[in-house]
Amino acid sequence: MAWQEHQRNTRIDTVRAVALSVVIVMNMMTFSGLAYLGPDARADMLGPLDRAAWNFLDMFFDGKALAAFSFMFGLSFSMILQRAGPAGETSSAQIMRRFLVLGAIGAFNAIFLFWADILMTYAALGLLLPLAARLSQRVTCALGVGALLAGPVALCGVGPPAPVPEGHGDSLQAFASPHYADAVTQNLNMVTGAADGAAGMLVLRLFMLSGLFLLGLAAGKGAFLRHIATRRGVILRMGTLCLSLGLAAWAGLHLIQTPRGIWFILYLETPLMALGYLMVLTSALHGPRLQWVHTLLAPLGRMSLTAYLGSSALGQMLFYGWGFQLIGQTGTLAVAALAIGIVVVLCGFAHLWFRHFVYGPWEWLWRSLTHLRPQPIFGRAA
Repeated sequence: MAWQEHQRNTRIDTVRAVALSVVIVMNMMTFSGLAYLGPDARADMLGPLDRAAWNFLDMFFDGKALAAFSFMFGLSFSMILQRAGPAGETSSAQIMRRFLVLGAIGAFNAIFLFWADILMTYAALGLLLPLAARLSQRVTCALGVGALLAGPVALCGVGPPAPVPEGHGDSLQAFASPHYADAVTQNLNMVTGAADGAAGMLVLRLFMLSGLFLLGLAAGKGAFLRHIATRRGVILRMGTLCLSLGLAAWAGLHLIQTPRGIWFILYLETPLMALGYLMVLTSALHGPRLQWVHTLLAPLGRMSLTAYLGSSALGQMLFYGWGFQLIGQTGTLAVAALAIGIVVVLCGFAHLWFRHFVYGPWEWLWRSLTHLRPQPIFGRAA
């Protein structure tokens, strides 16, 4: 199948890179051990500046970057179907293999690198996309909005969500072990047990990711992408509105200590802010003076799978006991600085890699297993 790499939209790759970069920063908060602490223990460990930084990240980025990346996943799938052409060169079996391989890669990540893997969830929920792709854009969009709204409604039966890793202090000792086998064992323990007592969070995330997948798919199916440049003002205003509503909902959640009933609607703050970020960022990136941003970040966005897995390996190396043993030793600002350093390293690697190869290493493996034959990889990427 011809993928027509020369037709890649570098702005989409750039938006994906930005979302991935923030995901990496937030993941490092877990690798560092900060996310395993309860609020009181974290407050005792962190100084005033680190506490302020933690609250800032919680307010503006926790969950939002993952939600934004989920929208981009649905958008990317829509573009894959478009590249397949009207002849339907992408078969149902091939699409199924694509998600099965992604799930296997996610299982590898969860066991050997980072237990809080999102790829397995993407692979499972992604099976909805081929079915939704047969629907009209309007119906797909309506289903996406309905899924987002269904999350808060479902909470009425299971209760408010709770942070998944918070309170798992045993992970600090396990991941601080100098033996890599202990890290693998604890990864398995977290994969199988971290969600105990967090049914609300799992239900909310299930509906949120499904809704954002569908909205991303709907955006890719229409003419929206072709008219962004002429609608920048409208997109910017819509993004600002979504951000404002999301921040207001976040404030409401913190004013109401125990939301119940109708107040569960405030948990829409995460997808609202994620969509707001995407619209504001998209509007900005279509400006005439930001081509240098595309040049800098687009290579990272086009090897997002490799960068995601690579950040997990680097996170282990920095924080776990078999590496530099920084787990439990660093504050929020130091962790954020290290995470930004990881993003810079991965971005530099992407630039060097694409001087010689068409696909990222993990992207190539994913494609080759999907097509059941090795894919061409040598050649300078567009």
